Amino acid sequence: MAKTTLIDHKKGYKSVFATEDDKVVYHTKQDIQPTLDYVKTLSEYTPGKDLRHVAEIPMVVYQRAVREGWAQDSSQWKKWLNHSDNKPFRTWKGKV
Repeated sequence: MAKTTLIDHKKGYKSVFATEDDKVVYHTKQDIQPTLDYVKTLSEYTPGKDLRHVAEIPMVVYQRAVREGWAQDSSQWKKWLNHSDNKPFRTWKGKV
């Protein structure tokens, strides 16, 4: 018999744990629209020369980075942030 547990976190972030037999399945979903709205707000500010907020990363993306082993690799984050598909998460137009 399968057992499913849903954890509803703040800001549209949901985790589902399902167990059946000896298998555990973990699935995460996140509504990223609040993150994109926040990035839009931040992008209206003029960044400073010495210190600037580069991007907002949704939790599901960070979890993927952890799973794939590049969460602590700054060069991989630069690559991810500079990819054209991820432009909506950057708070300014320059390259990282």
